[in-house]
Amino acid sequence: MAEERTLPGWPKKKLVKEVRRHLSHYGIRPIKSEIWQATWVWANAIVHSYFYTHWPLPSEIGSQYILLLLAEMQKSRSLRLPYRAKTVLPSEVARLLPLPQQPCAPTVGSEEKLARVQRKRKSEEESRAESP
Repeated sequence: MAEERTLPGWPKKKLVKEVRRHLSHYGIRPIKSEIWQATWVWANAIVHSYFYTHWPLPSEIGSQYILLLLAEMQKSRSLRLPYRAKTVLPSEVARLLPLPQQPCAPTVGSEEKLARVQRKRKSEEESRAESP
């Protein structure tokens, strides 16, 4: 059988190809980077957590890659939305967004930062109103 020997756990080339195909469906072309390697390290750890070893589904491995990619973007402070993205949310977009369920997942913006900006703007508006 043909294995991808550059990745941890030596997954089958067919599995790697299916993961890449799944990600390309969403316009993501993974490159051989630290995140790609970390994804396969994680998937290999999952493989060995079963009594009878078997790889996760390609969609599951792809989801792990996307989660790690988002975490990397958040770490480098490039995971941001416009300030009004939360307040101006069309119903079509709201339907597509899941409710926040897991605190360990990367979040887009923080409530604390939003509250701080709102307090600052409110104080600026009050100071404008007080001045003649």
